[in-house]
Amino acid sequence: MNKSLLERLLEYYDIDYSKYLELTSPKSLSNFASGHKFDDIDKAVKLVKDVVKNNGKIIIYGDYDCDGVMGASILKKMFQLDNYVVDHYLPNRYLDGYGLNMAHAKEYVGKYDLVITVDNGISAFEPIEYLHNNGVKVLVLDHHQAQDTLPLADAICHPTVTHFGETASSGAFTAFIYSISYLGYIDKYLATLAGISLISDMMPLLDYNRNLLRAIFIDYKVDEFLPISLLADHEALDENVIGMKIAPRVNSIGRLTSDTSINKIVDFFTSDDESFILSYYSYILEMNESRKELSKPEQYDLSYNKNDEAIVISGDFKEGIIGLLANSLMNKYHKPTIVFTKAEDGSLKGSARAPEGFNVVEAFTNSSDLLLAFGGHAGAGGCSISKDNFEEFKARFINEAKLHPIVKVEHPYIDIGMNELSFENYYLIQSFSPFGESWPSPILRLRHIKVSNLLYSRDGKHIITSLGQSLKIVYFSYPPELKNSSYVNLYGSLNLKSYNGKSYVEFSCKDFDSALD
Repeated sequence: MNKSLLERLLEYYDIDYSKYLELTSPKSLSNFASGHKFDDIDKAVKLVKDVVKNNGKIIIYGDYDCDGVMGASILKKMFQLDNYVVDHYLPNRYLDGYGLNMAHAKEYVGKYDLVITVDNGISAFEPIEYLHNNGVKVLVLDHHQAQDTLPLADAICHPTVTHFGETASSGAFTAFIYSISYLGYIDKYLATLAGISLISDMMPLLDYNRNLLRAIFIDYKVDEFLPISLLADHEALDENVIGMKIAPRVNSIGRLTSDTSINKIVDFFTSDDESFILSYYSYILEMNESRKELSKPEQYDLSYNKNDEAIVISGDFKEGIIGLLANSLMNKYHKPTIVFTKAEDGSLKGSARAPEGFNVVEAFTNSSDLLLAFGGHAGAGGCSISKDNFEEFKARFINEAKLHPIVKVEHPYIDIGMNELSFENYYLIQSFSPFGESWPSPILRLRHIKVSNLLYSRDGKHIITSLGQSLKIVYFSYPPELKNSSYVNLYGSLNLKSYNGKSYVEFSCKDFDSALD
């Protein structure tokens, strides 16, 4: 390892030093998206301002996931900052399904002058045409895949369709960018809500997405915004706090709520009533604990053959947790997994997860003659099927896994020496953050570690090896076969931890392979 760690990091990310300086240059909310602007943004702003000027009635129509909640909250707060009262509605996944539907479109005619969809709408052709034909104006703020034709909305803002840039972004980001033009200034709280959505919706952390997060993380003060502070457990904001704490807690409401009370979560993010915020936060924690319990496979009497190449299950589960349940089983058995539950119309709705190396959508496509609908991407997807076709689909899905066995995908890594595990190098690696979609945290490899030198937890399930007062090697729930080798290579990441007021560097292992003696 003659090259410095910085040189190895630059090679890992395939950038040069000048690009590194650009990536790490200070970013602020005033310059995070310099030169980027939606097509026809002036038209989109005028549309809303004209309705406000005429004291028209407006409703914001969001979505039940974290991105939709953040987007609706951004717009609600935007109007509060403009001293204008509007209504909002988050659809319930069990009552309404995803997106603006005809039932609500009919309800809004004669009641509202403007409907603003956020994190949905780009494919709501029929409802939007109905509103348009009945004198209700529509503004679409969305980021989902658009078709060749667009809905008959009065204005549309979409990161790629209306050319904000080439990098996909979230629905809430779209709402935030709109708010800047509407208000004439950048509001830090709205920016922070948008930043949360970038992590929760797994948007690529490139360009303006990355820059917005960097600006937020640098400027955010702990306890600055009560709702965010509570959800973050009063910690500094970063991608891990958002991904591990804030987003799952927000998403638990949409996953488990079976009525329109889901809409109170927008009030949580937009209210100035501290007692309400604290009370609703307790409710969020309760729902999140329920979500955790319902997502555990051991909570159910599941019937499946562990020897099959894939796991296919149908049962009486809440629809909002079938994806989480599938993910738990997939992680446990490292097999393609799909979990079905009964839908309102009597069909079965399924959510699939698969290890890297198996393509869920290809498997769906090869059984499309059995499916009512399907979609997703390689590692995760959803489908619906007639109950009568379940057994045939199950057999085909398992056969797909048999025909396409999981092949371990080799990821690039950086070799790092034991003497390089330091505070200085932790901060060097962090200078490349935030990490996430399209910009992963670097995988580090410690080579030729003698297994007999490793120390274990009291129960023997974890490796916890201290190397002086400020360095540890940790491998939680390590595979037992690791002990079959004399020497191993350990793959993981460098993290900063603290205990009893003292900080230390931890090499957190995620994988291993045998090394030659």
